[in-house]
Amino acid sequence: MELKTREYYTEQSRKLKFSTKALIDGKLVESSSGEKFVTVNPATGEPITEITSCSSDDVYAAEKAARKAFNDGRWSKMSPASRKDILIKLGNLIDEHGEELAMMETLDSGKPIYDNTQGDIPDTAMTFRWHAEAIDKLEDSMTAGDGEHVSMVVREPLGVVGAILPWNFPIQMAAWKLAPILASGNSAIVKPAKLTSLTTLKLAELAMEAGIPDGVLNILPGSGSVIGNAMGMHPELEALAFTGSTEVGKQLLECSGRSNAKRVLLEMGGKNPCIIMPDVKDLDHAAEEAVNAVFWNMGENCTSNSRLIVHESIKDVFLEKVIEKTKEWKTGDPLDPVNHLGALIEKSHMETVLRYIKTAKDEGGKIVYGGNRILAETGGNFVEPTIFDGITPDMTIAREEIFGPVLAVMTFKTEEEALHIANDTQYGLQASLFTDDLATAHRMARALRAGTVSVNCYAEGDISTPFGGFKQSGFFSRDNSLWANRQYTELKSIWMQM
Repeated sequence: MELKTREYYTEQSRKLKFSTKALIDGKLVESSSGEKFVTVNPATGEPITEITSCSSDDVYAAEKAARKAFNDGRWSKMSPASRKDILIKLGNLIDEHGEELAMMETLDSGKPIYDNTQGDIPDTAMTFRWHAEAIDKLEDSMTAGDGEHVSMVVREPLGVVGAILPWNFPIQMAAWKLAPILASGNSAIVKPAKLTSLTTLKLAELAMEAGIPDGVLNILPGSGSVIGNAMGMHPELEALAFTGSTEVGKQLLECSGRSNAKRVLLEMGGKNPCIIMPDVKDLDHAAEEAVNAVFWNMGENCTSNSRLIVHESIKDVFLEKVIEKTKEWKTGDPLDPVNHLGALIEKSHMETVLRYIKTAKDEGGKIVYGGNRILAETGGNFVEPTIFDGITPDMTIAREEIFGPVLAVMTFKTEEEALHIANDTQYGLQASLFTDDLATAHRMARALRAGTVSVNCYAEGDISTPFGGFKQSGFFSRDNSLWANRQYTELKSIWMQM
């Protein structure tokens, strides 16, 4: 997507028309309660628009519509080729509306327009097309049998699947959930994050235009404590997919146990390490990747490498390079393509991040860069990228997920110590490792307890690799790859006498 100027995006964003209604049974409707909520621009503190706020009654209405659609087979029994064509069309429509979606995402979330135009929106379109292409390529199997029976192993869609989305990558996470859910033949009920609903609601319109049948896709904006709880406790949903905090994920597991033992797929928090071994020669490259790893998306990212673990012999040199690279990351108006960092999602979250910074100072950490709220005159929630030196593994900043632009720098003496520090966390989502020794890379990558390990770069993999976490970063869940398609299906054995 071609980048434009700040002036262009500012002017065009004033002309945006927002989708503000729920999608239930193929119709854009107000909530049954008639209640609404205001969504706010994090970069200005100003209201953007009012959105309908759904209730538990709407959850039950959506499930009823989704169940009817699933049972009559309008989508679940549609030919794989036809489902594929519709989802590919949806991906293409997302591309056609890419600039509009990117501006909506920037206004609603505070994310930089550069990230949305060059990353999130193109990835969203590609995700729908990729999983669509997988529909008619995932095959059932036949086992050897005993000569008297035919033995088949087949996969069937689960039924009605709920998805609860996070606020940090709104439309991209909608695609990560919805594309494999729909590709596998399920009906879906989606709750976008209350703070960032606009692009998911626009996606509802595009899905109808693409030809997804009525009732197959339902989107309910509103409060997580209302809609999320109703979905978790619903006695008929076959599965619930969630990306968000570990605390809420655990609550959804409890809901499953107290209701119908629905399948729950959780992608949760992270406190991810970035290890720099003493044999690394290109420290400039490693520093650039480390800065990207922690500050990308303002640190509001579950794979943020917020713990930098550097060998003591190179720490001072490497830290200086990290500071110099950080200075290149400009913070400001998210509609300006020159800015790497935008606004934090809401004022209360900004205040939480600032409290973590104060706690780190009180516990003995040394700020070597940043540490302040900036651009307060804009009304926005801006915090400059912040780097702490002198952090020990027992400090709060080294243990708790901050979800903001804050980096904790620690040192180690031996490989064993580096691995111990890296793995000494309740989380296990992602880890980065920098080394020039191939044997070290293989050995340490295997020893790191994380769902994704990137070596000599910061990465989450791509659409072909499963994404999810160990320990309290995940539960029975992988986004992306063919594993995502399979996890939204039920496995059935058919044993037939000849």
